[in-house]
Amino acid sequence: MADNTELGEALDWDDEVSDEGGFTLLPAGTYPFEVAKVEKEYFEGSNKMAPCPRAAVTLNVLTDTGWVPLVDRLMLNTKTAWRVARFFESLGFEKEPNAEGKMVMRPHWNEIVGRQGWAKIKVRTYAKKDGGEGEANDVDTYLRPAEWPERPEPAQTSIPVHEQPAPAQPAHQSWDM
Repeated sequence: MADNTELGEALDWDDEVSDEGGFTLLPAGTYPFEVAKVEKEYFEGSNKMAPCPRAAVTLNVLTDTGWVPLVDRLMLNTKTAWRVARFFESLGFEKEPNAEGKMVMRPHWNEIVGRQGWAKIKVRTYAKKDGGEGEANDVDTYLRPAEWPERPEPAQTSIPVHEQPAPAQPAHQSWDM
């Protein structure tokens, strides 16, 4: 069951309300991020992909105006194994030889909260339930460290991670405020 931060909390009829904390659409571009949370899910399958485990990864994305959360879902399926590998590479993990000597990426799911990387974010248009059009952000691709820009564009450089402690070892690059 989801925790209360995902479900929200009931308001009383006389409670004050605010429009803060709503959805923020990012312009397409390249952004630094920090992994805030990882949740295990299961994808039931579709006519394009077999059922498989799925990781819902919450990224805190650094923008000119502050931090924006973005959830990316990584399918653990042979069709999308390359995307999982790129995600881990973007966080600074390196490929390792397997039993046959082939270089492969071993996912270290328990070590990614607090790690930082870069991603190209795109804007996706979709059909809403009411028939109108909506827009959302998706991760287009994760960048390997060699592909990262020289330094983050925004002045803020440290991402606050809530709910989970930072990893014992710091990420290989840190953006201090």
